[in-house]
Amino acid sequence: MTGSVQVSPPLPGNWEAGVVTRTGPWTVGTLCVDWDSCRYAMRVEEHHCNAMDMMHGGAMATFLDGQAFILRLPESANHTPTISLSVDFLAPPKVGDWLVATVEHVKTTRSMIVTQALARVGDRVVARSNAIYSNTSGKDAR
Repeated sequence: MTGSVQVSPPLPGNWEAGVVTRTGPWTVGTLCVDWDSCRYAMRVEEHHCNAMDMMHGGAMATFLDGQAFILRLPESANHTPTISLSVDFLAPPKVGDWLVATVEHVKTTRSMIVTQALARVGDRVVARSNAIYSNTSGKDAR
């Protein structure tokens, strides 16, 4: 991920942009990352939405499945397959919204990386997620 990106509306932080590819039919497109605060963001577009013009749950789940990479843990440097992903859908983002996920590292064991995230549009929490990823590096627990 290289280069700063201006987001509109401006979001505080040190944001960089990159493109996420091969994430399936719900490709998130340009992903903005603030490494310093363990946050990543995307602009909700029409193809992320259902017939009600609200973000589809599958698109939200795909977005929230990126939790392990934002933490930059040594044990997540290799592929970290998802073991479990739980998403609570609390409010629907709409086309044009900036969706921002803040990720917290909960625990690492020799076989798992556990994270949690809150997704917001502005100050409004729209989803909550818990994830467990496979620790393919086998590094000792923290």
